[in-house]
Amino acid sequence: MVAAVEDLSISGTAVTCADTIAGILRSKPDLLIVDVRLPDGTGFEVLQALDEPTDLQAIFLTAYEQYAVQAFDVAALDYLLKPVAQDRFLEAIQRVRDRLAQPLPPSTKRYARRFLVAWLKAAYLLPVESIYWIAADRNYALLYTAMGGSPCARPWTLLSSGWIPPNSGRVSRSAIVRVGAVREVRRREDLNHIVVLTSGAEVLCSKRYWTAALDHLL
Repeated sequence: MVAAVEDLSISGTAVTCADTIAGILRSKPDLLIVDVRLPDGTGFEVLQALDEPTDLQAIFLTAYEQYAVQAFDVAALDYLLKPVAQDRFLEAIQRVRDRLAQPLPPSTKRYARRFLVAWLKAAYLLPVESIYWIAADRNYALLYTAMGGSPCARPWTLLSSGWIPPNSGRVSRSAIVRVGAVREVRRREDLNHIVVLTSGAEVLCSKRYWTAALDHLL
C-alpha cells in the first residue's frame, strides 16, 4: 500500500512501544501507522508519550474495532480495520496531507496519567499518583511504588529530557521524585541533599540539580 503512493515512504519500523518512541524521536516522521496492541503496551501509550504540539499524525491499523473511540481521544487522524482496502488507505493518507497543510495549534503539553509496568509476569497500568520516585535502570525507567520497583516501558531518556509527570522534579542525573511523596529533605556535609520519601526511601539530590529541584519542592 505504501509503495503505491508516490509521496509516501517508510522511515522506520518497530515492534514495541519503547522502540516505536525511540524511532519517532530519531527519524521524526510525518506519519505513524500503529496497531493497538504491542508486546510491551499499546499504541495509545506511544502517542501519550510524545510532546505536543507535534507535526506527527497517527493512523491506527488494527483488527480491534472496539478501540476506535479511544483512538480519536488521543488525536488519531484515522482508524483502519484489517483487512483494509487500498482505496480506504488512500483516503486516510489524504487526510494526513490535509492535516499537515494546516498550522499547528497553540503550544500545549500533555502528560500521561498512567504508566504501563511489568509485575509478577503481568502488566499493569499504574496511576502517576501511586509513584514515589523514578530511577534510571540502564536505558529504561524503574518506577518505585508501594509494590516495590517496577520496570516501565518508556525509555529513561524520554523522561529525563523533559517528559516528566506533573508535580514531579528531577533531583539527580538518574532520579525523579513525586513532590507529594516527599517527607523531608536533609542536607549532607558535602552540600548534596537527601530527599526522604513517605515510603522511607532516601534519594540523593545532587548539588547540580538542587536549585531546579527546589522550585518543584517548594
